[in-house]
Amino acid sequence: METDHHPTPTHPAPTHPTPLGGWLRRRLEARERRKIETGRQRVVHRVEMLGPQWHIVDYHPEDPDFLAVGPGGIFQVTVCDHGRQRVQLAGDVVQVNGRRLPYVELARRDAYRISQQMSAVAGHKIPVVPVVAFLGSGEIVYYGKPPEGCVMSSYRDIGRALNAHGNRIGPATVQKLLVVAARVDQATIGQYLAISH
Repeated sequence: METDHHPTPTHPAPTHPTPLGGWLRRRLEARERRKIETGRQRVVHRVEMLGPQWHIVDYHPEDPDFLAVGPGGIFQVTVCDHGRQRVQLAGDVVQVNGRRLPYVELARRDAYRISQQMSAVAGHKIPVVPVVAFLGSGEIVYYGKPPEGCVMSSYRDIGRALNAHGNRIGPATVQKLLVVAARVDQATIGQYLAISH
């Protein structure tokens, strides 16, 4: 039985998405952005509950991470949205559902970069404390000591974690620090690790 012979095309098929595919992709991306923003707002709200003496510096609106400045100091908050997945912590190691993720390393990196830039502007050392805030309802299990120099907290306890640093900075100094923090080059910091739920 003979079959029709169709010539092989001489050029590849176009790779651009169909209008429907582009629409669907944009819709999914918009949904993901809304989810990130909603989660971030939950963490920010916990900081704002500490009172008007605490301030948020947002370098990247699309990134859930932010800088918190208040009486206890300056904190680079890296948000780990783990949803309902289990988190295991052992020193610097963060595992979400068996996947090792570098949240401590990223929090330290951004805190260091912000500290370096703020210190250069101010002309003296300005410490920035890295914080990893876990946003989700999944179980958080700790093994051994927390990572050195990095605060680990569920988002519900972020206020308590920041308040634990006491009242070391007065209101006038906080305002000066906010001016200095605004001069940080935002292109040098910020990250978001998407964890598929």
